[in-house]
Amino acid sequence: MKKVVIYRYLGTNGIIETPVHLEDIYYTRLIQLTADEGMMLTNGEIEKYTTTVPEEDVDLWTEVPKGQNWLYNYINFSNILKR
Repeated sequence: MKKVVIYRYLGTNGIIETPVHLEDIYYTRLIQLTADEGMMLTNGEIEKYTTTVPEEDVDLWTEVPKGQNWLYNYINFSNILKR
């Protein structure tokens, strides 16, 4: 999985998202996640090839083999039942 830091700047007439960090300007830090070839990103409900999420949500996303989200859900559901 590839991770790229993205900075979101709010201007008076719109929003700019860029990997370029500007000094002394307020920003929100995001992480752009991109799945490796043959893989998908999933948070247990949604499957994507690429997504941009707040930095604190990165751990919610995992990489699974393409088309294998049912297995990810089964394993997580099985772990919940064991608790």
